[in-house]
Amino acid sequence: MKTIITALLLCLTVCSGGVLARNMSQQPATKPSTAQPSTAKPGTQDAKTAAKQAAPKTTTATVDDATITANVKDKLSRTPSLKNSNINVSTKDGVVTLTGYLKNGGLKGVATNVTKSVKGVKKVDNQIKMEPKPGMEPKPKPGVS
Repeated sequence: MKTIITALLLCLTVCSGGVLARNMSQQPATKPSTAQPSTAKPGTQDAKTAAKQAAPKTTTATVDDATITANVKDKLSRTPSLKNSNINVSTKDGVVTLTGYLKNGGLKGVATNVTKSVKGVKKVDNQIKMEPKPGMEPKPKPGVS
């Protein structure tokens, strides 16, 4: 959402800067003006630079992998439906890999969503498998030992 808003603000700044520059250049030279008319045409490098300077600056601190892993483990352990689960978490360049076993497929989705909500997570690779139900182990084929 922030990206969309930032893009809209940037577009408005560039567009209004171009209109202002055209309006200022059409005013009579005898009228005093406090604003300096821009010599840049809309869409040129100068207009883009001015728009970047006028746009609000956002600071995005990168979160290291160890911190992401710790935060994911903490959040998973505080999720009631996953509290007693044995989920392994590893992180590489913001991509979190989940492994282990869960009792049902719905919990796998819960684990993915909880992990995505942690700051710094770029992608979730959920490799969690379902625990086999008792008595559902594969039967060996006859004649094969």
